[in-house]
Amino acid sequence: MRETIIKRFDVEDQGLPEINYRNKRLVTPETITLVYLPDDPGPVNGIYPVRVEVEGPCRGARPGGDGPARTTEVFHRVWPQFWPAWLIAFAAEHRP
Repeated sequence: MRETIIKRFDVEDQGLPEINYRNKRLVTPETITLVYLPDDPGPVNGIYPVRVEVEGPCRGARPGGDGPARTTEVFHRVWPQFWPAWLIAFAAEHRP
């Protein structure tokens, strides 16, 4: 099993922007968990962590979509097109 470094941040009161996750859900970040691999520290596609989990309340991104709920959306660095720029910057700022 590969060693990982996990950093978890309570960001509920930081006023971070909502994430429009693949045009399916709008997620308001409350907790962000960054997962790094010490043996793979360099950026891939400009992204340092191998995975980021964003937890918080969400709602459907389309009119008439789902009502309020909670979710954890997972971002993998192999799919950089789904990462908002501010999340890439947040992860780079907090890398080990």
